[in-house]
Amino acid sequence: MSGTHWERQVAETAQRYQDMRNRVAQLSVTEVSRDGMVQVTVSASGHLTDLTLKERWRPTPATRIAVEIMQCVRRAQARIPDLLQQAMIETVGPRDPAAHLIVAEARERFPQPPELEPTPPAPRTGIAGGEDDWDGRPVMEDIQ
Repeated sequence: MSGTHWERQVAETAQRYQDMRNRVAQLSVTEVSRDGMVQVTVSASGHLTDLTLKERWRPTPATRIAVEIMQCVRRAQARIPDLLQQAMIETVGPRDPAAHLIVAEARERFPQPPELEPTPPAPRTGIAGGEDDWDGRPVMEDIQ
């Protein structure tokens, strides 16, 4: 192999890695909660880069909002490995060992989140079963 061919091959490989680095730096993933009230965006490194909370017509407990945010972040992060893999295939090729290691590490860091559980209904107030104890009589009765 001549020196010129080898140098050109090294330069091309370096350029492909630079292209991959640029593509990965631009990657982001956005996820929205089932009810559309929470939207998050994460970078290719999994960091939260944007958070949007829409107003609701009724108050929502802060703990429920926190759960929605974290579910969205985890779903967004879980999509990162596939996007990295696609960017790497398109820039350095499907056989590059370093690319395989990067994607494998991303899959470890950002596993698929557990299936979403149905959101529990809001706690009911009053008598168990949702019925009140009013029997139709006047509330204020003369006590004799």
